[in-house]
Amino acid sequence: MGKVTATRFTPEINRFRAALRGHRGTELLSTLRREIERLTVAALVADNFQQYVAGNAAARKLTGYTLAELYKLTVMDRTPLPNSEAGRQLWKDFIGRGAQRGDYDLVPKRGAPRHVRYWAYASVAPGFHMSLLVPMDAESGDGNG
Repeated sequence: MGKVTATRFTPEINRFRAALRGHRGTELLSTLRREIERLTVAALVADNFQQYVAGNAAARKLTGYTLAELYKLTVMDRTPLPNSEAGRQLWKDFIGRGAQRGDYDLVPKRGAPRHVRYWAYASVAPGFHMSLLVPMDAESGDGNG
């Protein structure tokens, strides 16, 4: 299959990738965590093992988790149980294609799952993958940008 484009946030992702270019190891992770805070949309970054390694203020507000709590979670931990197998397949497809967008039920710390539209970008830096999340109730129009 060909690459999927997730165009709505392409300028932001390009700036983000440029800011990370040339950084390695702990410097890369600290730069990634600093740069993610500049994004106004909810943004979560996971590593190759689906472990969250970064989340900005908007993502913390959306999920209800602190950074310390997010770092203990994986992408599948935020997927409602009946959808966990579908979530694993979505992750596999996402990594293979390089980008993905769609709708998703995100499990917050408290309350019912939140229906979000996501734009996901694989390998924003080696081994790190970013998802940008917009709650469906907060989005105007059809969101197909």
